[in-house]
Order: sequence, then structure tokens, then C-alpha cells
Amino acid sequence: MKNRFLRTAASAVLTVLLVLTLLPQRAQAAGATLTGTSALLPGDTVTLTLSVPSKVYGLSADLSYSSNLSLSNYNCSVSGWSIVMNNNKFSAYGTSSSSGGVVTIKMKVSSSAKEGDALSAAFSNVVVSDGNSDTDLGSASWSGKITAAPSGNCDLSSLSCSNATLSPSFSAKTTYYTCTVPFAVEKLDLNYKKADNTSSVSVSGNELAVGANTVTVKVTAANGTTKTYTIDVTRQQDPNYKASTDAALSTLTIEGTTLSPTFTPTVTDYIAYVPFETRQVTIAAAAKDEKAQGVTGTGAVQLSATESETVVTVTGTAEDGKTKQAYTIHVLRMPAYTGIVPTVEVIDPATIPAVAPLEIPGTLTLPLLGEVRTLYVAIAVAVLLVIVLFLLGFLIGRGHAGSANDYEDDEPQEPQPPVLEKHRTASVPRLVPRQEEPAEEPQPVRQPAAVTAAPAEEPAPAPKAERSATDEPSQSDEDEVRTMSLDDLLDDIHKM
Repeated sequence: MKNRFLRTAASAVLTVLLVLTLLPQRAQAAGATLTGTSALLPGDTVTLTLSVPSKVYGLSADLSYSSNLSLSNYNCSVSGWSIVMNNNKFSAYGTSSSSGGVVTIKMKVSSSAKEGDALSAAFSNVVVSDGNSDTDLGSASWSGKITAAPSGNCDLSSLSCSNATLSPSFSAKTTYYTCTVPFAVEKLDLNYKKADNTSSVSVSGNELAVGANTVTVKVTAANGTTKTYTIDVTRQQDPNYKASTDAALSTLTIEGTTLSPTFTPTVTDYIAYVPFETRQVTIAAAAKDEKAQGVTGTGAVQLSATESETVVTVTGTAEDGKTKQAYTIHVLRMPAYTGIVPTVEVIDPATIPAVAPLEIPGTLTLPLLGEVRTLYVAIAVAVLLVIVLFLLGFLIGRGHAGSANDYEDDEPQEPQPPVLEKHRTASVPRLVPRQEEPAEEPQPVRQPAAVTAAPAEEPAPAPKAERSATDEPSQSDEDEVRTMSLDDLLDDIHKM
């Protein structure tokens, strides 16, 4: 009987084991986690991430959280996975396996929560599947707490200088101060205290240059709020310092056009061409010396509406305040377009053939003479040319003289009225077209006769009174001279 009982018990155990083998496997293991920021303020939103330790194809879990939290969003962190929620029961799955953070949720803290209130959220009954079996990971929980809001106090409780006196006296609400230090002070030594120890302070600009300086003391509160205390410091000049007299400009430009010539600090006169429609130009300039007091004449300049040229003067003032340098710009507006577009042939300088310089040989090879220096040849040619010109002039002069004598011998001339020298020198003849003279009637040919009666003598014209060279010409003389024809003038010149 005892053996029968043992056999029956053994059979029952085997049967249970067989049934368990045939049932779906569900193991219990730890490892799921829920993480997120724990220190929160009322109204904050916290992101919680559910992570699993091994690669899975899906999971299911139940979400629960405290009353001062509310669920605002949820999603799957794994690409290609889908997530479903029903009554805070989550199911997430996909065709690819993944581990680590697989599900994220966003929880919003109630605005009515108070400092010190506890916050909590948890995923329970977390079951994951690796494709072959399910594994129970138990639960994953998170807890947080409402903390005090960070301080917004960004004031200083005190501010002073060991080597200067601030004006006005310090006050936490006063953020602007001034002071003057001698040339020997190179750095402003500041002393300050924070009104809230959680704030931070930064100082800048306390390395002093000669002249104006700005020192800032920036206070940053724990919550990010800032306040800046400003100190304008004037460092006095070195008593032995001599101010610069450099008033030149380093740059000078006109917007939309180009100066001609290209700007050079030593050149003070320029031309700039602008379209006809331009009514205003903008001029920019900068002083060459950083310590120069400034530049005037820059900015927008209106062009003349009636004149094509507008003269603009830009003046630089040196550090000493007395030395000035003026730059003149002649702004020229182009003519208005009238409908004819000028053609401009653009020649590429690279295509212009280079002209070889003229080289004169030092010697020349001449027939019968052989090699002769070029200088001697040039001198000989010049002498020969002078001789030829002299001979030509001499021959031409003799030819003119002979023709004049022949003319006088062959054709007797009628006596001409005397022409006063004063007439010739005082009045300039006016050349007029010569009038056509009427054709002379042919004279009958005289036949020789044995006896010819002597023609009656015509009474001789009364001689004209001779004038001296000092006598003034009459109006008739002037008219005669001024109406003289070109041929008469030439004849008169031959008779002189």
C-alpha cells in the first residue's frame, strides 16, 4: 500500500510538470525602471522613461500616479513600434526588438502643489515578450518632491572701490555710477557683497585705458534673473603726453559708386560719377588715428537739383582738436538719357600687340664710305637740307624779281595816284569779290595817213595837292582801300 501511494504521488508530480511544460511560460524577473527629474515646482512638466534590460518585441503595463500629477502625453521611444492605452493600461509592440527606454510619458505637476509635497508614478505588472516567451518584470516606480522656487534676488548689498570714489553713494536700487581716477590708476579695485548667496557676480572692463571706460558688475540670481551695475570711469591723461596731429582718413567711400582716383589718405580731391536719377548719396569715412576726435561730412548728402556737380567736403579732426584735414568729393550726375544709347567698344588690353621700342643703330653702312656713325650721318643730312632750302629760296626770289621787271617793260602802266604810307599802315584792306567789268567795245583800227591833224589837247587835270605822311586819310581814300579787290592788291604789292 505504501508503494502504491508513492507511485501515485510520483505520477501526479509528473503530470503537473507536463502540464506546466505545455502552458505558456511567464517568468518573474526584476529590471524595469522608471526615471525622471525628482525636484519640481508647481506647474512643471516632468518626462518619465520606462526602460527594460533586454531586447523585447513588446510589453504591457499598468500606470498609476499621485493626485497632484496628471498625464499629458505618452509615446513609444522605439521606431516602428505602436502604443495603445486604455484606462491607464499600456501595450506597446513592434516588428523589431529593442532594449533600454521604450516608453515615455509626460506628467504635469498641479499648480496648487505646495513646497514639500511628494510626487509619485509607477508602472505595475510590466510584462515583456522576446518573441518566444513572456517575462514579468514586476513594477517600476518614480518619486519626486515639490521644492522651493530658486531665488530671484540679484541685488548687491554693497559696492565700493579702494582706489576711487563712486558717485552717487551706493544703493541696491541705483545701477549707474561715475568716478575719475588719476593716470597712475590702471585697474579699478572693486569690493562688493551679494544680497543672496545663491546668486553669482561677474566683473568686466575694470582694466582702464586713458580716457573714458565702462566697468560693469553683473549679478545673476539663482532663477536666471540678472541685474547690471554700471560704472563710467575716466582715467586722466599722462601729464607728459602730446596729442596726435594726424587728421587723415583711413577709408572714404560713396555707396553705389567708386571714387576716382582710388582713395589714398594723402590725396584730398576726388570725383564720383552717379546716374542722372540719383538725388542722394551716402558717404562713409573713418579716421586713420584711433584717437582722432572724429569725422564730419559723412552720412546722407542731397545732390543739387539744378547743377550737375555737387561738391562734398569730408573733414577729419586730429586728437589735438586743432589739426584738420579736408577731403573734397566732386559728385557728378551723368546727363539724362535721351533715347540714344552710346556704343562703347571695349578693347581687351591683352589683344593689343606690344609695340617694340624704336632703336636707332649706332652706325650705318653707306656705299663708298663703309661704316659711319649715325650721328655724323644725321648732321650731314641736316646741313645738306639747309643748303638745298637756301638755294631754292634764292632761285624763287630771283624768278619773282625778273617777272616783275618784264611786266613793267612790256606793258606800260598808267600813272597811279600816290598812296600814302599812313594809308597802308593805318588801314587793313578788305578783300571783296572782284566785280565783272563790262566788255570793252572794239576800237576801230587806225589807218596810217600822210597827214594827220594834231588832236586837240585836253586840258590837263588839276594836280592834286600832295599830302605829307602825317596827313590824315580822307573818307574817300579809306573807302578806296577797303574796297580794293584781290587783283588790285597784288598789283599794288608788285609796284611797291
